[in-house]
Amino acid sequence: MLKALAAIVARALAAAGRVTLVPIIEGGKLVWRTVRSALVPPDPVGEAKAAFEAEAQRVVEAPAPVTFDMLEPAKQWGLAAAEHLQPSGDSEIPPGTLDRAALAYLDGLTPQERATLLSYEPRDVGEHLLGERALKGLPKPPKPAEFAAIEGQAAAASAAATRAEMEVDEAQIALINLVFDDILDEQLPRAA
Repeated sequence: MLKALAAIVARALAAAGRVTLVPIIEGGKLVWRTVRSALVPPDPVGEAKAAFEAEAQRVVEAPAPVTFDMLEPAKQWGLAAAEHLQPSGDSEIPPGTLDRAALAYLDGLTPQERATLLSYEPRDVGEHLLGERALKGLPKPPKPAEFAAIEGQAAAASAAATRAEMEVDEAQIALINLVFDDILDEQLPRAA
C-alpha cells in the first residue's frame, strides 16, 4: 500500500512536470529515483516573481551629480555667458570660463540682442561664442585673431592719447615754472 501511494505521488509530480522517475540499478537491484526534469520548460510566472523580488531588494545607487566641469565646452560657455549677462549671485560657474573676446562681445550687445541671445539654449550660445555656429539675429563674435587686432588698435590709440596728454601737461608745467621763476626774480619791497 505504501508503494502504491508513493507511485501515485511520483506520477502526480511527473504529470506536473517537476520531477521524473528514473530507473537506477543500485547494488544489483532496480530502484526508482525521482529527479528534477531538465526538459521541462521553466516557469515564467515564478521566474518573473523572483526577478521582481530581486529587483525590489537591490539597492539603487543615486547617479553622480553632473558638475560644471563635466559639461562639454560649448555648454560651459553658454552657461557662463548667461551668468555674465544676468548674474545670479549663487552660481557655481568659475569666473575665468569666458575669454576677454567673449566678454567684450557680450558687453557690446544691445539689450535686444542680449534678450535674443538668452532665448537660445546654453549649448547653442556657447557654439555661437566659440565661432562654431552663427545664431540668427545676432552679430558674429570676433575670432581670437580679430579681437587681438582690435585690442592692439585700442591700445595704440590709448597710448597716443596718453602721450598727447603728457605733452600738454609738460607745456603747462613749463609755463608754470616760467611764471614762478619770474615771480621769484622780482624784488619784493622791504617792510619798514
